[in-house]
Amino acid sequence: MNDTSTQHDIQAANAAAKRIVRHFQGAGFTRITEATLIQIQQIAGDQAVIEEAFEAAQEQGKAPPASEYFKIHPYGHYSELRSFDEAKSTLQADITWTLINGIPQLFFGSAPVLIDDPLASGLKYDVMMKLDDNVDCYAVAILLNDPDASFIDYVGTHPGADWQKIMGELVIATTSLAEAVDLP
Repeated sequence: MNDTSTQHDIQAANAAAKRIVRHFQGAGFTRITEATLIQIQQIAGDQAVIEEAFEAAQEQGKAPPASEYFKIHPYGHYSELRSFDEAKSTLQADITWTLINGIPQLFFGSAPVLIDDPLASGLKYDVMMKLDDNVDCYAVAILLNDPDASFIDYVGTHPGADWQKIMGELVIATTSLAEAVDLP
């Protein structure tokens, strides 16, 4: 989606974001109250160069070089707490290094792809996922947020009280979402 998106496209993307939030709430992740749809476009490098640059940054404790290799464009949003304009204005700050480090995996991987940051809290996004394979050199990703807690807080609230089980439940919910929602 580009900057000339029609109002209809924006409304469709916002409606999809709302369906995504409701889907995860219905799957037992009741505190997820925000979804932001983003397009990720590769602007430089190839997979090997990009992965090497991200690994080097991580080993050196530096910020991932996402903006050198990818352009991220938010195009749909639903939140019970903040507007799309508010979410867009803080997007760079609200995507944690853990999620940013997962962008190459998400972009180059076959769908579904799920990247989580169990320690993200507040308005920081907890999960980034890709439901469908890339189209026209773009990956469409969904950022999910539970603003009241980090995903690690779900331990003890789901059957099994085990992080792998909780993430397994999230993967199942993600897979069923891919079948239920057609992202614009």
